Amino acid sequence: MTIPSYPAELPAPLRADYVEQSGDGRAQFRPDAGPAVPRLRFASVTDTIPFTTQLRRWELGLFDSFYFEQTKKGALPFTIPAPLIDGFTMLDEDLNVLLDENDVPLLFTETMLVLFAEQGLPARSQIDVEAYRVSFRLTRLPT
Repeated sequence: MTIPSYPAELPAPLRADYVEQSGDGRAQFRPDAGPAVPRLRFASVTDTIPFTTQLRRWELGLFDSFYFEQTKKGALPFTIPAPLIDGFTMLDEDLNVLLDENDVPLLFTETMLVLFAEQGLPARSQIDVEAYRVSFRLTRLPT
């Protein structure tokens, strides 16, 4: 089975609404006195990421096709470019852009394996005749 990819034609999330926060795999022991003592409960945890994007009408159709057909209404995992890393230029220690042998800037490429989160399936609102805001939550799976 091939894991589907989020459509490259769709825009990245809106920066103002995008937040990444690590999941918590700790357990807390609370003694009778003093601070809680954390310990590792799970070796790997999932992270939940809110994702909001603005789509034109044709992009909304592409998103719906991806959601309903390729992920089976959010039941299947998929890959998506990591918004905080993917596509940014690589820099050296002096903040100079790194170039390849053809003087083309080197770019980071990173994807995340995600699912549509249980409490955050896609919700949409119409901004104007041709623009829509689509919001959902992703669960980043450990890889």
